[in-house]
Amino acid sequence: MALEIGASDPEVKRLANDCFSVVRTAVAECVRAAQRNGDIDPDADPDDLAYLLLTVIRGSDVVGAYGHSPDRLTSIAESAFALLPRPRHS
Repeated sequence: MALEIGASDPEVKRLANDCFSVVRTAVAECVRAAQRNGDIDPDADPDDLAYLLLTVIRGSDVVGAYGHSPDRLTSIAESAFALLPRPRHS
């Protein structure tokens, strides 16, 4: 809805952007927590990874909406997580 109506309705666009900003911030904080825990490379940009993850999530929503199986969606999520930068061990 935000994509369709937001293009022509400034209030919908503003609300969608505000919502996206809150979610992006929350995901970036999760990335930072994973960095502190040693699961993600501490040199990786958490904001960039948040955008990447949100893009995968929203894309998965579209794929799921068109009837692809839960197994396919799980595979997409697992592939995305496998691409996240891991810490370098000396």
